[in-house]
Formats: sequence, structure tokens, C-alpha cells
Amino acid sequence: MAETTICDGKLVIEFTAWERMFTWRKRVKVPLGAIREVRRERHPFLTLHGARIAGAEVAGVFKSGIWLGRSGRQLVAVRNGRSAVWIRTEGRGEFLVSAPEDVIAALEVARA
Repeated sequence: MAETTICDGKLVIEFTAWERMFTWRKRVKVPLGAIREVRRERHPFLTLHGARIAGAEVAGVFKSGIWLGRSGRQLVAVRNGRSAVWIRTEGRGEFLVSAPEDVIAALEVARA
């Protein structure tokens, strides 16, 4: 699972070795000020819509990669049984990632 943290006023998403193959990125850093929407996702596999550009998925187990949705590119790294968060940013696209509850709560507070 990607490691999602908040450090020095930025959301940092660090992808595992196998996720890097699908997301084409090692890490993403987003200033908290660039985050426009944060939404906790109880069912992340049902939330994602669009066409997969790159990545892999096993239905109901994991999704990792880049999807193209109505609003543009979506970077995805979610696993079954883990909390997930949908993040819409200004100029950085959208992210759907598994994250610890404390990070999700901190992001919700930062956007409130």
C-alpha cells in the first residue's frame, strides 16, 4: 500500500515498488493549500469511473495506476480492507489512495 503522510505542509504519497510500475511515479507531493476537496471513501472500488490508461487491478482486491475520468487523470492506489481518500487538487489532478485514518482525518481538518 502506498504510504500517505503529511509532512512540512504537504501531502506526500510514496508508492511501493510494484505500485511504481503502474503509477509511473515514486512519490507525489502536494501542498495542502492546493487541495480543493477531500472525501473519505468507504467503497473505493465502486467510486472510480473511467478508462484505465496504465495500471493493474484485481476486482475487489486492489487497483493501482492511472485512470482517465470525466475530470481528467486520476492517480489510483487502493487495496481492499484499507481506508481510502479521494483528493481533488488544483493543477495536480485527482488521487484515490488508501491512507491511514489519522491522515484522512488531518486532510479533512485541513480542508474544513
